[in-house]
This record gives sequence, C-alpha cells and structure tokens, in this order.
Amino acid sequence: PRGIHHYQQAAMKGHEPSRCNLGAAEYGNGNRRLAVQHFMISAKMGHERTLNHIKVMFKEGDATKEQYAEALIGYRDAVEEMKSPQ
Repeated sequence: PRGIHHYQQAAMKGHEPSRCNLGAAEYGNGNRRLAVQHFMISAKMGHERTLNHIKVMFKEGDATKEQYAEALIGYRDAVEEMKSPQ
C-alpha cells in the first residue's frame, strides 16, 4: 500500500516513528521476525514506544531475551547520547 511505501521512505531517512509503524504493520501481518527487526532499529534510535513493543513480544515469545536486552541497551545508549551536551 501507498502508506507503507511512505513509511519505508521515511524510515530509511531515520524517522523512528515510521520505523515503528512498519514494525506494527509487519506484526499485524503475522511477520513477527521482520517486526522485531524494525522495532530493534527504532528502539536503538531512542523510540520508547518501540521498546515497549519488543518487551511485549518477548513476553509473548516472539522476541528472544537477547533481542530484548540488545534493545534495552541500544535505547539507553541513544537516550544518553541525546542528553549529553556536545
């Protein structure tokens, strides 16, 4: 669909909410593996809602403990980087 194409274009340019929306679309289509990949990228960019999606997927068995831990660390690092004065 056209909306997905626009999300893809924005995600490739670093728009983390679009990446999250792509993950949600893949999740809704039953493609859990691709959904986790989108959510991981978005979480590592500091998108908190996406981190929560990965947490839910971990609890449901759709994401591994390692993926959740990686997302947590990536999210934390992104948030810290945004806070640090440069």
